[in-house]
Amino acid sequence: MPFQLDIDYDRGVPVYRQIYEAITRALASGAVARDEQLPTIHELAEQLSINPNTVARAYRELDQDGYIVAQRGRGTFPAAERLTTPGDRQDILQMIYDKAIVEAARHGIGAADVVRYFRKVKP
Repeated sequence: MPFQLDIDYDRGVPVYRQIYEAITRALASGAVARDEQLPTIHELAEQLSINPNTVARAYRELDQDGYIVAQRGRGTFPAAERLTTPGDRQDILQMIYDKAIVEAARHGIGAADVVRYFRKVKP
């Protein structure tokens, strides 16, 4: 497997969603190349010791959201990069910011702390 995927059952996040998040992070970071095949549903389910339906749900949502594409007889691959307009980009950044603030608040972390952290983190 080209990237690390750990399931945390105590995190309070459904397993399929943790798979979804791990794959989107791997795609965004370049840990998975654009032409690199992802593990099959059964391979990933076996590796993680989970039900294949859980992996199938994550893959289905990744496909619906445009992150991956299944090619019959070949496997599952990252989708071609999507082009965004400046307006789309602002909407996406707002959504990311909102999610980060909500998640931080769940842990008692204020918005100012999140912003400071993002400013100091090096890409």
